Amino acid sequence: MTEVNTRRFQFIRGSDIHRDGMYLELLDVDAQTTVAEVFYTDATGALTFSAYERDIPLEAIEALIERGKQLLTPSTSA
Repeated sequence: MTEVNTRRFQFIRGSDIHRDGMYLELLDVDAQTTVAEVFYTDATGALTFSAYERDIPLEAIEALIERGKQLLTPSTSA
């Protein structure tokens, strides 16, 4: 869980067979609503961001994007 100002957020990771990829959602714990998402599509390898409400704290968005890069994109092992 991540706390920013007075808001508490949680990250939820899952897969989506219809969109052919994986997602990481940013959930507002108190409101129980998804406020943003990072999505990785297997088809193109693109990582995209979607916001579902306004005025999300930038610190929470930055954490979502960074964690999405770590958890959703394939790792390269040398």
